[in-house]
Amino acid sequence: MSIVKKTVRDIKSLKIQGATNVRKKAISAIAKSVKSSKEKNPANFRKEFFQNCSLLFNSRPTEPELRTAIRIVKQSIADKNLSVSEMKEKIIESIQKYEKNRAKAMEDISRFGANMIEPNSTILTICHSSTVVKMLIKAKKKINHVYCLETRPRYQGRITARALSDAGIKVTLLVDNAASTVMKKCDYFFSGTDAFLADGDIINKIGTNHVSILCKKYDVKHYAVMSTHKFEPSTLLGKQQPIEQRDVSEVWSEKEMKKFGAKKIKLMNPAFDRTDSSTIEGIICEIGIFTPQNLVMKLIEK
Repeated sequence: MSIVKKTVRDIKSLKIQGATNVRKKAISAIAKSVKSSKEKNPANFRKEFFQNCSLLFNSRPTEPELRTAIRIVKQSIADKNLSVSEMKEKIIESIQKYEKNRAKAMEDISRFGANMIEPNSTILTICHSSTVVKMLIKAKKKINHVYCLETRPRYQGRITARALSDAGIKVTLLVDNAASTVMKKCDYFFSGTDAFLADGDIINKIGTNHVSILCKKYDVKHYAVMSTHKFEPSTLLGKQQPIEQRDVSEVWSEKEMKKFGAKKIKLMNPAFDRTDSSTIEGIICEIGIFTPQNLVMKLIEK
């Protein structure tokens, strides 16, 4: 199995999780496939490269950061007169430049977010966002306590809880439906963002929307943390961002259902939900902190 097909399989099976990790692994697979390609004919090499890009591009429906990265890398060989060696060089150079740019973006996001957090803050998080984790670790001297929602059915909140605890931050992990029981203690709710839409709404891990609505009730500020590469430009043209439906066995296995006598019960397992911009205080990204609508305008101008 090729490195690209193996990476696609791992993304689809959720062996690779988190938008940043998905992007990194996908771009790494492209780099390895380019370096190892045996194609000598420029047209055949270009065809092979674009096919690999397409496989990765379509590996997950809710991964605009991945798609943005692939678009940028593909642009590196826009010149139709390049030799195979020239294309390889340009693609690898583009990937290296892109990853360097993303590393700087991560640092900038962490800095903007950490500077904004007030001393002795209590924070609520959901799921696992490497960007949120890095930001909170940078701000750890200002943080009194972090409550991490476990994020069923795959419990990615445990990853966040452990990372923050290992960094010396006081952490409590709790079940998703207990969010309201700690909300009054919290100053902020920080979520990641899987996709940022043209109307300012965000797509993120299932449960983000109802916690954001609770934030409005309890006067807790919800900040979505993201790279601007999470923006999905196709939504400017009215295209809807699909919500991925994952294997329902994550919720209740067929074996357990039969044992329980629940053969006629239908299951749903949406991986994400859509949070309305009206419940989001701001977006923390590498170019600053903006209201959702102001960030949309800024990205359109760019």
